[in-house]
Amino acid sequence: MATIKTTTKRRLRIHGAVPLSAPPQSPNKPVAAHGLRRVLFLVASAFFLTLGVLGAVLPVLPCTPFLLLASYFAARSSPWLNRAILSNRLVGPILRDWSEHRGVRRNVKIKAMLLVGICVTTTLIVTQPAPLVMAMIAGVSTIGIVVVAKLPEVKA
Repeated sequence: MATIKTTTKRRLRIHGAVPLSAPPQSPNKPVAAHGLRRVLFLVASAFFLTLGVLGAVLPVLPCTPFLLLASYFAARSSPWLNRAILSNRLVGPILRDWSEHRGVRRNVKIKAMLLVGICVTTTLIVTQPAPLVMAMIAGVSTIGIVVVAKLPEVKA
């Protein structure tokens, strides 16, 4: 009987299955990637981190979704990089609120909506595009503001 159990455990271990007696993993801890998948996740994390940084500077590119994706891929490929992203003074608290509470604080929502309004207004005044382009820019920014307004709030 002991031989059967050992063989079954060895067979499960070889094929990558988990024995029924193994403790379940915590749902909050991401599963770490290995091999080629880890490399791809690191590349994706660096790519989305770059887009997130560009989104912080450029008014047409969103910042937070790219940083959320960067954190997702970093948590599964490089715990060090994920800690660096989450400990960042500017975006860390926002990403931690989202990952822990699935929401955004009210002051962050207000700042984001005001910043979009200021950037779009400044862009429209400085560039003075054609009326159709102006309407498109106003429409897209309005959609963005509505999306931010509808995000769930985290109580402080």
